[in-house]
Amino acid sequence: MESILFGIVWIILSAIGEWAGRIIINHNPLYYTASNIGVMVEQAFDFILVVLIPIFAFVVLTFIWTMVRFHVKKGEKPELPQHWARSNRWFVGIWVLGSIVVNVLFVLHPTTSATEQFFAMETPSAPQNRHALVVDVTARQWEWIFSYPQYGLVQTVNQNGQDLLEVPVGRPVELVLRSYDPYHTYDQYVDVIHSFWVPSWGVKEDVIPGETRILYITPTKITSFAQNPMSRVQCAEVCGPGHPWMEAPLNVVSASQFQSWIAQEKALQSNQG
Repeated sequence: MESILFGIVWIILSAIGEWAGRIIINHNPLYYTASNIGVMVEQAFDFILVVLIPIFAFVVLTFIWTMVRFHVKKGEKPELPQHWARSNRWFVGIWVLGSIVVNVLFVLHPTTSATEQFFAMETPSAPQNRHALVVDVTARQWEWIFSYPQYGLVQTVNQNGQDLLEVPVGRPVELVLRSYDPYHTYDQYVDVIHSFWVPSWGVKEDVIPGETRILYITPTKITSFAQNPMSRVQCAEVCGPGHPWMEAPLNVVSASQFQSWIAQEKALQSNQG
């Protein structure tokens, strides 16, 4: 009877946990996904959450149940029934076997399956990447510089003169990541390690001096830094005193808005030249 009651309570707590997890995922402003890779990461997280909530509920309930069920007052020495002192081989066996199954499951999915999917997305010869928008991303202390070689734009900024990354929704983007300082007085390659991180895209890639790294991403949602602060380029590697302020806004717009923005940036660049 006691085991049945424990099982009922466990099922109820697991159901409540799954319900609360759905609320957190669907309504938490910090849980914001706006790219193909971000969707993949979100699906992996959802799967792990669904599997682990019942396990977590079982472990916590066992501790609380034990403390309440076998609670004794100070100084008391209760006599425990003999069958309580016996080892439960079935329980131990099921627990060990279940732990092995869950860990193997997580290795196969989402770890292995998601890795394979990610590598397929990041292959330059993949059909979706052949006509990608190329954006050169330069990291320097403490600034992100964005240039669009296909449009002849050297450095894009917003109306406030702040560096700006703007891309069209639904179009693959090839981000060419480098770390160097084009404005350095004597050696432009004197810089440090940075990390390109866009929270809403679910991507983070180290940017190392002397290396060129390529990252393919497809934005899936029209968004902006003004709409959601998660849509920003942020350095995620401590790179000196200005590290906390090394960020730039990200705008994802429609194809027509992107073309209009390109025209504005070209006009701005011509006036400055």
